[in-house]
Amino acid sequence: MLTMQYSDEELLEEIRKLTSELGHTPSLAEFREQGRYSASTYYSRFGSWNKAVKEAGYNPNEPDSKISEEELVKELQRLSDELDKKPTASDMNEQGKYWRSAYRNEFGSWNNALEAAGFESENVGATITDKELIQEISRLAKRLDKIPGFNDMEDLGEYDPTTYSHRFGSWNEALNVAGFEPDTQGSKISERALLDEITRLRDEIGNPPSARQMDEVGKYASATYQRRFESWSNAIEIALDGQSFCTES
Repeated sequence: MLTMQYSDEELLEEIRKLTSELGHTPSLAEFREQGRYSASTYYSRFGSWNKAVKEAGYNPNEPDSKISEEELVKELQRLSDELDKKPTASDMNEQGKYWRSAYRNEFGSWNNALEAAGFESENVGATITDKELIQEISRLAKRLDKIPGFNDMEDLGEYDPTTYSHRFGSWNEALNVAGFEPDTQGSKISERALLDEITRLRDEIGNPPSARQMDEVGKYASATYQRRFESWSNAIEIALDGQSFCTES
């Protein structure tokens, strides 16, 4: 298993130190310029820059909700001009003004944001080889210093994580091919834990989750449910105790 180089407290203390020096809570751009650690480390450890700032005891000074669609599109186009290429989600996180999650929140996906800005979406056609996909998992693992998750690839990787699900069957299967052992193997997870995750996700999104939603934002792979409960719909029915629902199988 890969090890963490910095503790959570060290990362949070760097935010506090910079806040004291600046006289205000640092923005993501300010931290990239003056902070000691990589901004992507904060994403992988806390989920977003704003969550890291809150964990450090401060109120974020530039919440995503205040960023308009027009501003997000302009920043994509500006970054494209600067890099002389179509920016990736990783480019935005490392060099852009906003975090990748701001685009996901506003447009639903990075590909949707690219299209809104006048770019062709990522992964059009079958131009990416299995080898390239696996190499990107390994690169991201080294960068994050941990086994990457589905959301890590979406926010920091070069490729759309759903490409992995389509090519290898699930994100966890892609991790296996890349030589990593997912933290949660189906045979080691209790049925109660699997069903509780469906309920948790239902409460979070407001509707019974689809198999795709489980793969994208859930803790376990939908393929695990299909193996353990024969089908996704069976797992949904058991988890929600026969409540009326309409979802994808």
